[in-house]
Amino acid sequence: MEQAKYKSFLLKFAYWAAIVLIAALFIKYLLGPLTPFLIALAIALPMQSLARKITQKMKINKKFLTVLLVILCYVLIAGLLVLAVIGVVSFVADWAAKLPEMFTDTIQPWATEVVNDALNKLERYNPELRSSVEAALPDVMSTFSSAVMNFSVTVLGWISAIGAGLPNFFLATVICIIASIFFALDYDGISKAVLGVLPEKAQTIVRTAKRALGVIVGKYLKSYLLILLMTFAQITVGLLIIGVDNALVIALLISVFDILPIVGSGLVLAPWAAIKLLQGQLGVGIGLAVLWAVVIVVRQYAEPKIVGKQVGLHPLATLLCLWVGLKLAGGIGMFALPIGLLIIMELKAEGLIMGKGNEIQGGT
Repeated sequence: MEQAKYKSFLLKFAYWAAIVLIAALFIKYLLGPLTPFLIALAIALPMQSLARKITQKMKINKKFLTVLLVILCYVLIAGLLVLAVIGVVSFVADWAAKLPEMFTDTIQPWATEVVNDALNKLERYNPELRSSVEAALPDVMSTFSSAVMNFSVTVLGWISAIGAGLPNFFLATVICIIASIFFALDYDGISKAVLGVLPEKAQTIVRTAKRALGVIVGKYLKSYLLILLMTFAQITVGLLIIGVDNALVIALLISVFDILPIVGSGLVLAPWAAIKLLQGQLGVGIGLAVLWAVVIVVRQYAEPKIVGKQVGLHPLATLLCLWVGLKLAGGIGMFALPIGLLIIMELKAEGLIMGKGNEIQGGT
């Protein structure tokens, strides 16, 4: 009896270990190349559904309407991305270019005044120590100046690297748009062709996985909408306390950046805080730095709980999936790994793999 239980445990462990290994290999090596096609499918599917509902009420060619909706969706996404990228790149490039001048005109005089005041006070207590400090000051200031200049060059180098990567991005975008149009034009035919080569049980698994994916994605969207609203409220209150003008608009923009994988609110708040500190506006600079820290801490704590509660995963399992997915495939992996796990759990609950079982319930 004990031996049978031990054997059953080993089989289940090996089964789930194989699934995890396959999923990890897929995310690491195949998810990146397949991303344009997965995005294309993710955009084409809801447009298909919307076009079907519209054509039921209006006499419009379904294929034409689906393609039109897909194109309009891409135009909207592209417009928002272009505006966001132009704003961020312009802000960072302008700040990086002005940093050396800011150091010479603002920071260096301020630092010199602070150092002289400190030296005068130091001379009252220990004149010999003042001489030693004065002798070391030129080297310290030179090192600091070089660091500022090098940082400016580094930031501009990052921007150049982003520009160099744009051709690949545009190529992937073109492939994504073309694939979306193909999916939109002949989704039913493509589905039948793919399912037709699979055994009956595999077809059932694919249909169940597709249905589960739709439900899971809907719950994910709801989760991250809640996170966006929570971040928006935090940043709005923080900016109002600091005394920043147009706090609502700025908070909304930062919240949108924060919801993006990897990018985060630090893309705006970190350089903004640094600029204010370098300009001598210590209150505003420290306030922005504290706000950034609060947003990060709250997001890291709340995201696993909110997402886990919505989709039915324990917060610890959600946090583990987000972290492993991020390490395996960046921002895309953060979403792909937990979604994949949830689909596997749904297939198991339906008895399609390893018999029936209960889903992991979300914790508090």
